[in-house]
Amino acid sequence: MKTQSNVGIVNTELMRSDLNLSSIRRILVTRFRFMGDVILTTPVISSLKEALPQAEISYLVEPPYDALLQHNPDIHGIIPFQRHRYDHCNWVTSLRLQWQLVQRLREKRFDLAIDLFGIPRSAWFVFFTGAPIRIGGKFRYRHHLYTHTFDTETGWQTAIEFHYLALKTLGLGQINQIVRSQPKVYLTSKEIDWAENFLKTHKLNKKKFLIGLHPGGTWPAKLWPEHYYAELAKRLHREFDTQVIFTHGPKEKEIVRRLKEKVEEAAFFVPLLSLRQLAALLQQCDLYISNDCGPMHLAVAVGTPTFGIFGPSEPDIWFPYDPRQGHRAIYKPIACRPCHLHQCPRLHQCMTEVSVSDVLKHVENVLPRAS
Repeated sequence: MKTQSNVGIVNTELMRSDLNLSSIRRILVTRFRFMGDVILTTPVISSLKEALPQAEISYLVEPPYDALLQHNPDIHGIIPFQRHRYDHCNWVTSLRLQWQLVQRLREKRFDLAIDLFGIPRSAWFVFFTGAPIRIGGKFRYRHHLYTHTFDTETGWQTAIEFHYLALKTLGLGQINQIVRSQPKVYLTSKEIDWAENFLKTHKLNKKKFLIGLHPGGTWPAKLWPEHYYAELAKRLHREFDTQVIFTHGPKEKEIVRRLKEKVEEAAFFVPLLSLRQLAALLQQCDLYISNDCGPMHLAVAVGTPTFGIFGPSEPDIWFPYDPRQGHRAIYKPIACRPCHLHQCPRLHQCMTEVSVSDVLKHVENVLPRAS
C-alpha cells in the first residue's frame, strides 16, 4: 500500500483483502454542494462512522452548506471550500489560495478520502490529499485520480443508495453493523428554543396544526404554480383550520411579494432566515409542503413529515423517504417526464396537472377537516 507521500495515479483497483480498515484513523468526505445533495450524504457519514468507529471524519464542503453539518456527532471537522472566493479573483491568486487549501488537507494526513461529488475540482482535491485510499465514481478521466472506483451506471437507485456505492467499494456494503439511516440535520437546544420563541413572537400557536409551504426553488421547471400555492394556503386555512407559513430563499423575494397579494390573511410569511434558523423552524412544523428543492430535504432531515411536489425529476431517486414517517412524493405520470430540463419548452404540464385537490387529498390523511 502506498504511503502518505505517494500521490501517484493508480489505474487498477486494490484487492479488498489488501485494505486494512482497522488502521484507518482519518477520513475525508467531500460533496461541495448543494443543500439537498449535502443532506443526502449524511446517511453515508453515519454508516461510515458506525463501521469505522475509531476514525475521525472530516467533510470538505462549500459555505453556506457547511452549516448543515454543524453539531453532527459523526463529523469531527468541517473544512470550508470557498469556491466563490477562488472564482472571483485573478487566476494567480486563485491558484495560490487553492494550493493553501491543498496544503491544509495534506497536513491532516488522511488515510481515506471519498469523493461523493465527482466533478473535476473535487477529484483533484481528493487526489492531492495524498490519502493512500481514494474513492470516487468512474467519471471520464477522473477515475484515474482515485485508487478505488465504483460504477456510476449501475441502474435505478436512490441518491442515498448511490452514495452507498462508495462504502461497497471499501467492502463495507455487507457489514451487518451498518444501518441505513435517513438524512439528519442536528439541532441544538438553543436553536430549538429560538424557533419556539419565534412562533410565540409572531403569535403562532403551538397547540394548533402548523403547515409550512415553500413555493420557491432553483430551477423554474420544478416550480409548482404560484397561484396553486396561494389557493392551497387559503384552503388549508379555511377547510382545515390550520396555521400556514411560507418560507423562502434569498432569491425568492418576488415570489413572496406576489403571493402576499394573493393570500392576504390566510398565511404568515417568514422573513429570510439562516439555514440553521430555517432548520429549527421547520422542525416546529407538523407538515411541510415544498417543491423539489433543498428545503424539502431539510424538512425531512429535522424529522418533519414532508410532501414533495415533483415534475421533471424522479421522486424514486430524489425522494428516498419513508412514507410510514408521513412523507409523500406527489406527481403526475406525464409522458414527457422525467425530462430533467431546467426550463420547460412545453406548457409545464407535469406541474400544472398536479392540482390543489391532489395535494389536499394527501393532507386529509394527516389531519381531519375542520367541522
